[in-house]
Amino acid sequence: MGHQQIVDAYYDAWINRKGDMSDVPLALDLKYQGPLASFTDSAGFAAMAREAGAAVTAFRVRRQFTDGDTVCAIVDFEMAMVPGQAMTSAEILEIRGGEIVRGELIYDAEPLRKAMVAAADE
Repeated sequence: MGHQQIVDAYYDAWINRKGDMSDVPLALDLKYQGPLASFTDSAGFAAMAREAGAAVTAFRVRRQFTDGDTVCAIVDFEMAMVPGQAMTSAEILEIRGGEIVRGELIYDAEPLRKAMVAAADE
């Protein structure tokens, strides 16, 4: 599977499969960093993706750039707990040996943090 096919499978999991990463080649020791959580293995990341994916109401890859083993995507997404508020992110995925080995998600998570705190207070 080539880099583009791997990235396509990854974003298909977010767009069409509610974060189900079962068909995405993730390295067992995947390193992933985001503004709300970070992971050091694919199992933790996949569990988060399933949970977060259930709350995603819209997801669109606006642009994608590739530089060797690194793919950067600009993504717009919406989540149920922040209705009507699109969040734009940059996501960097590193692919080696036919697997995603590293990822980093960059966005302003403050609206999502506030919604999570408000939900916990209810």
